[in-house]
Amino acid sequence: MRIGVLTSGGDAPGMNAAVRGAVRAAFALGAEVYVVQEGYAGLVAGGDQIHPCVWGDVSNIMQLGGTSLGTARCAAFRSPDGRRLAVKHAIEKGLSRLLIIGGDGSLTGADVLRSEWPSHVEALLGSGDLVPAQTKGHEQLLVVGAVGSIDNDMWGTDMTIGCDSAMHRIVDAMDTLTSTARSHQRSFVLEVMGRHCGYLALAAAICGAADYVLLPEAPEHDWQKKMGAAIAAGRDRGKRKSLVVLAEGACDVDGEPITAEMVRAAIEAETDVEARITNLGHVQRGGTPSAYDRVMSTVLGTQGAARLMSMAPGAEPLLMTTRGHEVIDKPLMECVRGSKEVARAIAEKRFDDAIEARGTEFAELLQLQRTLVSARDLTVDGGKRLLIAHIGAPAPGMNAAVRAFGRVVADAGHQPLVALEGLHGMLNDQLRPLDWLDTEDIASAGSAVFGTHRWWPQEPHDVVALDAALTRHDIEGVVLVGGFECLRAAAQLQTMGLPVAVVPATISNNLPATDRSLGCDTAENAICEAVDRLKQSAIGSRRRVFVVEVMGRACGYLAAVTGIGTGAETVYTNEEGIDLKRLETDVAALTHSFEEGREVGLVLVADAASDAYDANALSRIYQGEARGRFDTRLCVLGHLQQGGRPAPRDRVAAARLAARAATHVATSSGAVVFGIDGDRIIATPCLQALDAADLEHRRPKTPPHQRLVTYAKDLTDVVVAKSVPTTRRPSLQTPPWAPGHKV
Repeated sequence: MRIGVLTSGGDAPGMNAAVRGAVRAAFALGAEVYVVQEGYAGLVAGGDQIHPCVWGDVSNIMQLGGTSLGTARCAAFRSPDGRRLAVKHAIEKGLSRLLIIGGDGSLTGADVLRSEWPSHVEALLGSGDLVPAQTKGHEQLLVVGAVGSIDNDMWGTDMTIGCDSAMHRIVDAMDTLTSTARSHQRSFVLEVMGRHCGYLALAAAICGAADYVLLPEAPEHDWQKKMGAAIAAGRDRGKRKSLVVLAEGACDVDGEPITAEMVRAAIEAETDVEARITNLGHVQRGGTPSAYDRVMSTVLGTQGAARLMSMAPGAEPLLMTTRGHEVIDKPLMECVRGSKEVARAIAEKRFDDAIEARGTEFAELLQLQRTLVSARDLTVDGGKRLLIAHIGAPAPGMNAAVRAFGRVVADAGHQPLVALEGLHGMLNDQLRPLDWLDTEDIASAGSAVFGTHRWWPQEPHDVVALDAALTRHDIEGVVLVGGFECLRAAAQLQTMGLPVAVVPATISNNLPATDRSLGCDTAENAICEAVDRLKQSAIGSRRRVFVVEVMGRACGYLAAVTGIGTGAETVYTNEEGIDLKRLETDVAALTHSFEEGREVGLVLVADAASDAYDANALSRIYQGEARGRFDTRLCVLGHLQQGGRPAPRDRVAAARLAARAATHVATSSGAVVFGIDGDRIIATPCLQALDAADLEHRRPKTPPHQRLVTYAKDLTDVVVAKSVPTTRRPSLQTPPWAPGHKV
C-alpha cells in the first residue's frame, strides 16, 4: 500500500512532528510513503514535487518550526482544471490515499478533491492522459486530515496543531511587556492572531493577568468605557501597569472591526494613561514547537496514518481530533461545517451561539476572565472565611491557582485567606488574608510564593491540633493544592465537617481523577528544551548516547510523554520495569544502529524505574557494551523540571480548577478532587479518588495517560527496528547546525 502526506495552508509548529509520526507509523505498518512538497501546489505541479520518502527524510525535524514539506497558496487548485491536474499527478505516483495536515480551508479542499475524483479519473481516461492500468485501484480518493492551525479554530477537537506553541510565544511576550509596563506605569495593547476565533486572546488574557480582552465572539456594548473602568479600577488599587489583549478579528456589537489604534486611543481618552501597541504578527507562528505540539502532533500523525491505511473504498473523509490524551477520528466535513457555523454566527451577530459553539472551555474561560478582573476588594467583611493551602512539592501553576481562588472567593462576597507553608504553617497560625495586589502578578511566577510543606495530619493528635487551628480562625472551607498528600489531608478535613476541594498539582501527573495536574506541562517543556540542547552539544563530537533521568518516581508519565516529544530510542518506566533480557535487546539494537550510521541516541529513564538499574547503572551498561561505537553521557535533569515560569496550559488549568474549587467550598459540602477530562472540569469525591489510587506506588491504578505510554512504546520500538542509514533528498535537508542523528 502507498500513502501520500502533505501540509497545506498556514504553517504551524508541530506540523513536522505530525509528518514524522505519520511516515514512521506507515513504515511500521508496511506501507510506502510519498510526500508532496508545497501543499496542493505540489500536487498540481507534479514531477519531483511528489516523491518517495525514506526514513532519514523525517529524521531531526520534530523540534523544527514550520513545515519541512513546505506550504503554498495555490490558485490553480481552486479551479476544476487545476484539481484534475492534481488527480493526474497523484495517480501517476500511485497515490489515492492522502493524509493532509492543514486548516479548514485545506481540509475543505481535500473533500472537494475527493468528491470530484471519480469524474476527473473518467475525464483523464477519456483524454488519454491516463490509461486504465494506471487508474486500477485508484478509482476513489481516501482522505484523513489533521488540523494545523494556531488559532485553535476547528470545531470538535480540544486543541489544534500549533495553538499551544503560539500561546507560548504570546505569553512570553506578555510576561516581557509586563516588566517594562510596570517600570513606566504604562498601558499596552497586545494584538494577537485570531481572525474568527478569540481563543488565543482569551487564554492569553487569563495567563497574563490582562485587564481587558476583545474577542470576535463576545463584543460588549460601550466597550471603551468598560475597558477604561477596568483599567482605572486597577490603577486605583495600586497597579503600575495595564494590559489589553486584542484578537485581530475583534468587533463591536454591530460587527464593526476594532483596531489596535482604536483601543489605544480609547485607553488614553478614558484613563489619561499613555498606551503603546505591540503586534506580535507572525512571531506567533514561528519557532520551536512546544512539548504538547510535539507529543500530540506525533500521535495524531501516527494514528492518522494507521486510520488511512485501514479505510475501505468509498469511506468518508475523517479528521483526527484530540480529547485529553485520546485521539478520536470524526467525520471531517462535520467538523469543518461546525467551524464555519461559528464564523457565520459572528457575521450574523449571533454572539451567544458563537460562544456556545466554541465549547465548554471557551465559555468557562470567558466568564472566568470577567471575574478575575473584577474590581471587588478581596479584604471584604462578612461572608465565609475560606482558606487555600499548598501541600507537597512546589509545582508551576500553584500561584495562578491562588490568584483565581482569591478573586473568585471575593467576587462571591467571601473572605479569601492563604496558609503560609501549607497546613503545617496553619498549626502555628501562619495565615493571612489575600489582598488584591497579592494576586495581581503572581500567575507568571514559578514555585509557590506563599510556600508549601509536605506535612498533613496523619496521627490523631495532628488532626486535633489542625482542627483547633482552623476553629481559632473560623475557617469554613479549605482548598488544597498539591499531590497525594492533599488527597489524604482532604479525607481527614472532611471528618471535621469542612467542605474541602483538591486541585491536583504535581509535575509527575500521578494523581487519579484527572488527565493532568498543574506543573506537568511546564516540566514536559523543560525536558524537551533540555534534550534539544543536549543534542546540539553533540554536533561536534557526534556518535554519542545520552541517558537522561527525568522525575516521576514510580509514575512513568513524564518519561513516556517526553519520550515521544524528544524522539527517544528507549524509555524506561517503573510500570514496565527493567530486566536483563530487555536491556540486552535494547543495547544490541542501539549499538547496531550506530554501526549502520546513527550519530546520536537518546535513552529516557524515570528516576525510580528500577531499584537495581538506575540511570547511572544504565549509562555504564550502555557504555560498556558500546565497544567504541559511541560514548555515553549521563544527564540528571533534577529540579530544573520543577522550576521556571509556568507554561500557558498550566496557568489556564490552574485558573479553571481553582475557580471551581473556590465555588465548591463556598457553596457545597464534602471533599472532592477537581480534575481535567478533555476540555471539561470534573469533580470526583476524594474517597473515590483514593480508591482509584495505587498508594504503594503513588500513581493511579489505571493511569489516564496509559494510551500515551502505549504510543511511546510503539513508536520507540519502530525507531529501533527501522533505524538504518538513508540518503535525504536535498529539499528535506535540515539546517547544517542541526545534529545529524537518525531519530
